[in-house]
Amino acid sequence: MMMSFFTQYAWLIPALPLLGFALITFTPLRQSKAASGWTATGLMLAATLIALGLLAAVAGAPAGDAHGEGFAFPAPAVVQRFVWAPAGSSSLAMGVYVDSPAAVMLAMVTITATCIHLFSIGYMASNPRQSRFFSFISLFASAMLLMVMADNLLLFFMAWEIMGLCSYLLIGFLYERPQAYRAAVKAFITTRIGDVLMLLGLVYLWTQAGSLAFGTGEGEIFNPEFLHRIGGEPGILGMSHATGIALLIFAGTVGKSAQFPLHVWLPDAMEGPTPVSALIHAATMVSAGVFLVARTYPIFLADNGTALAVVAFVGAFTALFAATIAVAQYDIKRILAYSTLSQLGFMVAALGIGGWVAGMFHLLAHAFFKALLFLGSGAVIHAMEATPAIEKIHHQDEYAAQQTAQDIRNMGGLRQKLPWTFWTYTAGYLALAGIVPFAGFWSKDEILAHAMENGNIVVYAVLAVAAFLTAFYMTRQWFLVFFGAFRGEKPVVYVNAEPAPSHHAADHGDHHAEHGDHHADHNLWHESPTMTAALAVLASFAVTAGFFNLPFSMPGGHWLSHIWGQEAAPLNWTVAGISLTVALAGIAAGWYAYRSAFAKAQDTDPLDARAPGLFRILHEKYRVDELYAASFGRLTAVLALAWAFLDRRILDGIINGVGSLTLFLSRVNYIVDDTLLNDGPRADGA
Repeated sequence: MMMSFFTQYAWLIPALPLLGFALITFTPLRQSKAASGWTATGLMLAATLIALGLLAAVAGAPAGDAHGEGFAFPAPAVVQRFVWAPAGSSSLAMGVYVDSPAAVMLAMVTITATCIHLFSIGYMASNPRQSRFFSFISLFASAMLLMVMADNLLLFFMAWEIMGLCSYLLIGFLYERPQAYRAAVKAFITTRIGDVLMLLGLVYLWTQAGSLAFGTGEGEIFNPEFLHRIGGEPGILGMSHATGIALLIFAGTVGKSAQFPLHVWLPDAMEGPTPVSALIHAATMVSAGVFLVARTYPIFLADNGTALAVVAFVGAFTALFAATIAVAQYDIKRILAYSTLSQLGFMVAALGIGGWVAGMFHLLAHAFFKALLFLGSGAVIHAMEATPAIEKIHHQDEYAAQQTAQDIRNMGGLRQKLPWTFWTYTAGYLALAGIVPFAGFWSKDEILAHAMENGNIVVYAVLAVAAFLTAFYMTRQWFLVFFGAFRGEKPVVYVNAEPAPSHHAADHGDHHAEHGDHHADHNLWHESPTMTAALAVLASFAVTAGFFNLPFSMPGGHWLSHIWGQEAAPLNWTVAGISLTVALAGIAAGWYAYRSAFAKAQDTDPLDARAPGLFRILHEKYRVDELYAASFGRLTAVLALAWAFLDRRILDGIINGVGSLTLFLSRVNYIVDDTLLNDGPRADGA
């Protein structure tokens, strides 16, 4: 009886946070910061409970028929559709489609989002726009949940675009800062490039299938006969229809999941409040791109492997590319941002080499420990901004104060000052580095094992190097933040080239860089109870999330593989040993390089001292942004000037000319009407 409740009312999962958005936005509830925060968090918690109940109900659902080697599309446990709009001779339906992958994703998103909501109650407490913040993140979470549950790609795309809007609103939440609103525009436009191509892919798919509905039945896009046909028929540029559709859909993933070359927006998204960074990097935005490929995987399998080869190349390249950049960053959040880019590359590469379960497993595990790391970095920044040296900077330039607080060179010794943050952050660090038994070891190892066992040696080698760099740069960050002497008394001060119009940040609610609950007890290294509680919950998942798919034939082993109806991958002891060795080597290298580095904040980075040219290139992110500005940016500026000339000199001339001609004809008509008709002979002969 209880299980039927969860399946029947699954639609409440996205509806509850949407209700939170509506209540905060359109009722007097928005006038109370505390009420809006706890309302949004409570409704998100209720959605979490329903999602967990739904997962329990769906866990035993049977899988569907296989439509490609090594992959069987799971059968849905919940399908609820209603007629939405006529479409030619048929009607377009909308509704809910929940199978086992969707159920697991719903549980992950709701748990992570609830922790982020809870953390935000403390973090944003002194911000006068806190109610607006909770309104936006509620809508953000609701859109992600709706996307996961969507029964067709059109509804999927609608929710996908709502997330794009929310990312714009939240990245630019501190809109008084030029850097923030510029980052919001950058994210919005960059992701739109992928979205336009994705939309073309959906149109292409509609022309071939006459439907965008998920499922394997007649008229649905995963129907075996349909997949066989589009995989064999040639389409545009000599590719099969399946290849063309898959590559266009994958463009949406490249934009949303920030894969190369559309990766440039994600590091700049750090301009939003730290909980926004956690939400984007863990539970919503970037996870959506990976889930898109996983959700439409039968289409990628329908051709001869061309599309998946592109997916694997882009993913593996991004994993290594972003990891190299992270090695040379100083901003604690940007290091984590490039780490996200790299880990997303792991997931995309896994899907590209046929490791559907491995990619999805890493997506789920990564969400927990990356949310933990971002929220932990927020707790560190929260404390750093109250230090006397940074408080002094704050009086001149609030943005410079925040950026100074985020510089890992200015930290050190915080393990004793912030013990809860240290231990929870350490759990996330070890999970990301890939140390057994933490979550990242199991999920990342499964990707590497799949690459090795299926002969994808190049992908394996690239990802192994990226794994080494991950352990290295995370050790560098962890050591500089939590060990050694505290260097914040004389920090490296960030020089703000474009300060906000007014430095009275408190008037805008930006005091202490977007957050609050700030040390009411006058304890400099205070740890907020709500923030600590959220960190503790996520830390528990960083330790245990890998146990959801342990590669052992034992009770509970291969649990995700079984409920997803996929072939379980056995443990490859050789690959596991190599993976652990690589991770330990990265940690050892990081410790060796930074064990005695930065006695004071102004010291030179050891890598910079050894290879200054290479370090500068990595620190400047290979100057990809500058390349885009010099090429596409200038081209856009030239086209804008050309369009302005066309608009003002030609189009305006035509429009004004038509207006003048119309005015002239109206005057002639008036003269004719007034003189010939009004003053002419009358009907009575007068």
